[in-house]
Amino acid sequence: MGYDPQSKRMRVESLHPGVTRQDVIDNTGFEMLFADPVAVNAEPTDQELRILREQIDPQGLIIGKR
Repeated sequence: MGYDPQSKRMRVESLHPGVTRQDVIDNTGFEMLFADPVAVNAEPTDQELRILREQIDPQGLIIGKR
């Protein structure tokens, strides 16, 4: 997320792999702006996933169980 420099409204600047503009629209309670182009975030590395799963959220409360 970021902000449009002219309108100062929130805008989507990048999406996670597999997430579409329509997914964002369907799950947002207000009109969302989109950057042009919208970037796609890199997938997490194995080490980043390990840290998330083992250190940050070992119970899987936020990122879910595997």
